[in-house]
Amino acid sequence: MKLSTLCNQLLPGEACDDIESFFLEIDDFEEVPLVSRLSRIDDLLERLGPRWTSAYLLSLCSHVLSTVRIAGRVRSATGSEMFLALSFTEFELHAEEGVLLPHVFYYPGPEGVALGHRLRHECDTTALAEIALVRSVFEDADMLAGFRFCGSRTDGPPGHDVVRVFAIPVAEGSEC
Repeated sequence: MKLSTLCNQLLPGEACDDIESFFLEIDDFEEVPLVSRLSRIDDLLERLGPRWTSAYLLSLCSHVLSTVRIAGRVRSATGSEMFLALSFTEFELHAEEGVLLPHVFYYPGPEGVALGHRLRHECDTTALAEIALVRSVFEDADMLAGFRFCGSRTDGPPGHDVVRVFAIPVAEGSEC
């Protein structure tokens, strides 16, 4: 099976195989959207509907996250020093279209690792309605057991808080 071919058919115009971009020098964190333009998921929405489009995109984004983690370990015996998670920030789109878009969140270096440790201690304790929404998509994709969830609400432009929900991968047998 050619995953890149399948990705190009279902998400035309998206670069689903650019793993090297996760190892470029950046100053802070990055959130890489799986879909850069909403019009690129129109066919997918028509085929699957909003609920299953969200589950498919989540599954594909989780694959990218795992691939980046493996590529980091190949580069260094101890693994690349970075915090990796899936993040969700576009809750207005879900309210309007019923689709939840995942991002690959990565933050290299000691600062990223420190953020990851802090978030792991907060996981499953944050009370945000958006976490329940994200968890429901993970349930649809049958991926709930492999992740822990936490979120944050920060001040954005006047009248608009920025809500970010993190889905942090948890190794089998480990605790958050």
